[in-house]
Amino acid sequence: MSKKIINVGLLGFGLSASVFHAPLIKSVPGFKLTHILSRQEDKVLTVYPDVEVVTDIEVLLANPEIDLLINTLPNELHYSVTKRCLEAGKHVVVEKPFVVNTPHANELIELAASKNLNLSVYHNRRWDNGYLTLQQELSKLGTISLYEAYFDRYRPEVSLQKWRETTNHGGGILYDLGSHLLDQALNLFGMPEAIFADLETQRVNAQLTDYFQIILYYQKMRVVLGSSSIMTQARPILAAYGDKGSFVKYGLDPQEDMLRSGMTPVDADFGVENEINNAQLSINSEHGLTRQSIISQTGNYPYFYQQLYRALVDRDHEVPVSARSAANVIRLIELSIQSNDLGQKIYL
Repeated sequence: MSKKIINVGLLGFGLSASVFHAPLIKSVPGFKLTHILSRQEDKVLTVYPDVEVVTDIEVLLANPEIDLLINTLPNELHYSVTKRCLEAGKHVVVEKPFVVNTPHANELIELAASKNLNLSVYHNRRWDNGYLTLQQELSKLGTISLYEAYFDRYRPEVSLQKWRETTNHGGGILYDLGSHLLDQALNLFGMPEAIFADLETQRVNAQLTDYFQIILYYQKMRVVLGSSSIMTQARPILAAYGDKGSFVKYGLDPQEDMLRSGMTPVDADFGVENEINNAQLSINSEHGLTRQSIISQTGNYPYFYQQLYRALVDRDHEVPVSARSAANVIRLIELSIQSNDLGQKIYL
């Protein structure tokens, strides 16, 4: 029996669309990438010659054969364009961050529900190798007292040609990278009792937040999340400390770099990490403290679209990332900004 085909339209062809979404869609059976909204027709057709390139979104909204639209446009367009897609009766995936504020998130969730449409947000770093490996080992650590996650870069020069460096509506690394770290933490521990955030613009000529540190409070446990744009030596990607052991992981998941280099998810070595970046696991037992290197689980970005396909053909199956969970991320981003402005802890 042949698979049901889901026809897909991709809105935009920037980094997110060209490096992540398009290759992943092409790698998952059941999806057919039919249209791309872009002004860069030559660039698109060089890679995907069978795709129809359009410059007017109305062409996609009015096409009854398109089942799913993927919104990879700038963050400030996530709400308005996603709303138009849902009103046109299309299922939608939105690139993270979901939207810029909570009221817009709630409105889109209600609209999708009223039209019986699937709405999901692309929080792909739930399927990073380190994060998957931490989940595998977490129970060995006992009661967790501290969880840390950092997403550091060394980008001292500000590129004012990039919208992420200049727009006040969803720009800066709090929305860009903070959304990843907050989503991972909420997926593990749920919503916190309180939040405190320190946000700063550190680089010369920077206009938006390029440094943050966030503390989430869960009774006696603390979650510390951070990012900096001027770190020549990155901090651990993930670390968790419990009363029975600890887990520390350096090194970003290799999937993004592999996709950038032209590898695809169907290549045999896709997602396989150099063992130099293995996590370090320390366990305290009656026999004393033992330390071991843990080979990472292979990251799995295609899983998002594999699960989305199931949700589209079987309405009893849930989307891989619920819009509600993504809305909780936006709420914590808003509270982080409020905490920084007031200089105090905010209770939820």
